[in-house]
Amino acid sequence: MTSETMTKVEMSRLLLETIGSPIGTGTRVPRSEEIESLTEFAFKSRVGLLFLDECLRKGVALGPAARELHESLTKRRYATDDVIVRLTKSLDEVAKSEWVLFKSIKPFASTPNDTDWFPFDPKRHDELVRHLTCDGAFKPLERAPCQTTLIESSGEGITDTTKVGGVYYIDCYIYPSTDYFIYLDPRRLREYREETLVNGVSVPVLAPPAELAAIMFHNVFPERSFSIESYYLIKCYLEAIAERGYSAKFVQVCRDQKMEYAASVNLALVRDMDRAHFGIEDPAIPALLRDLGHPDFRVEAFAPRGAFPYEFPNRVYWTTFFSKQRDRTSLASTGNQVLHMLNPVFFAEVVKIIWRRSVKGGVYQQN
Repeated sequence: MTSETMTKVEMSRLLLETIGSPIGTGTRVPRSEEIESLTEFAFKSRVGLLFLDECLRKGVALGPAARELHESLTKRRYATDDVIVRLTKSLDEVAKSEWVLFKSIKPFASTPNDTDWFPFDPKRHDELVRHLTCDGAFKPLERAPCQTTLIESSGEGITDTTKVGGVYYIDCYIYPSTDYFIYLDPRRLREYREETLVNGVSVPVLAPPAELAAIMFHNVFPERSFSIESYYLIKCYLEAIAERGYSAKFVQVCRDQKMEYAASVNLALVRDMDRAHFGIEDPAIPALLRDLGHPDFRVEAFAPRGAFPYEFPNRVYWTTFFSKQRDRTSLASTGNQVLHMLNPVFFAEVVKIIWRRSVKGGVYQQN
């Protein structure tokens, strides 16, 4: 069976059955020709490195396209780690314990698209960006309402605003946001900072409860997309939260940030995929849904054995947005967005974004 004859549904199932749940328990051993046909789909599903690692672990020979992808993704992962270390050393010179990475370091083999960080005090954003760029180690690329994008100096001349290839792109957030709409208030997240080692250097990251909440909201708004990677990220963080007794902290951060609905949407999809693909039940999910206030949540028309990435319905997308308006920081940012839309040029740009997300189906894919 080749990529021309396999549907997205069949390719999605093959990836999930190969990787398994938990990761490494997959019962499928793909044939070499299947792997060769799946390389691009696995990459776009954001599990290219994870899938190919599992194939190698199972002793399956990779064809030329798969070998090339595995080599390039591995190099990209190592190169991104080098950028993260350089960023950490620079920021720690002037703001140690005052900033944190999020959505950047995954709990399994992955291919990052860029590196995201924010200061706990948004007022320090400009100061810290100036520090990063003062010696040429990082260079400005573009400015958005709530973030500045830099490139690491070795990416100069091979980078652009499409962010193709990841590695060198650094998103420096004032507040994690999309345009002017703020979806995460960093001032409430100091207690969720912890450290992990990257190339022997301690790097600050969000603790699993906060990292999972951020990922879950971002999946629905603005990405409007649930990928195979999303499933495995959530499974890994749920396991970490259970092992460390952090379930109450996860519920608390969702309540503090007004993310209960978005979290419940993601949990419902994971629960349904667990049952449909692997015949398992995670007892933590019903308990979390109950504590989040959505004990019997279902995402209407979701087909867990269907094709991925799954595109959230408009109702879920916009309910997530309006549910977040209970948060004063997000509500104020929405008002700011409305004010800027009085400018006809900016209004037209926002309408294009809404059209792409709500009507045309502009879901995110790895690049």
